[in-house]
Amino acid sequence: MQALPLLAPVSPVLAAEARAGHMAACWAMMLRFDTVLDLSFDAAFVNRGPLRWVARDSSKPGRDGQECWSLHASAEWSEAHLEEDAEIVAPILIEAFKALGGALPQAWSAHRWRYAITDSAVDGGCVWHAADGLGLCGDWLNGGRVEGAWLSGRAVAEQVRSSFIAEAR
Repeated sequence: MQALPLLAPVSPVLAAEARAGHMAACWAMMLRFDTVLDLSFDAAFVNRGPLRWVARDSSKPGRDGQECWSLHASAEWSEAHLEEDAEIVAPILIEAFKALGGALPQAWSAHRWRYAITDSAVDGGCVWHAADGLGLCGDWLNGGRVEGAWLSGRAVAEQVRSSFIAEAR
C-alpha cells in the first residue's frame, strides 16, 4: 500500500488499517481502431481467459471520434503477469479480445495498474482517527470503483466535520 510510508511515522493505528487492506493488480489496455467494430455489445464481463472486462469507450455519452476499446485483465491473471513488460502482455490480451470478435488494433497502450482491485471495505467506507486528526478514504475502503472512492471521500469529510462540531461544543 502506497500510503504506508506516509502513515507509519505519524499514525501507527491508521498504518495498521492500511496494511490490512488488500489490493490486486490489473493490466489495462486501450485499443484504437480506424473503423467501428461490428460487435453485438458495447461492454461485457468476460471472466474467462485473461480478460475480466471489455468496453467500447467510444460508445459512452459525449464521446465521438475514433473507435476505442478498454480491456481489463482479471486480477488473477494480472497478478501472475505483474512484472511482465507491456510488449509481452499486450499481444495476449489482444488475442483474447479477438476471440470475442474483436480485431487487431491500429494502436494500443497498456498500463500495469498495480493497486487496482480491492475486496476491502469497512463500515462507513472510511476510517477516521480523531486523536490524530487523520483519516483514510478511497475506493479500497469502499468496495472499489470510482463511485466507492467518491462515497469514501464524502464519508471521511463528514467525519472531519462532525469532529470539528463536537470540538466546538
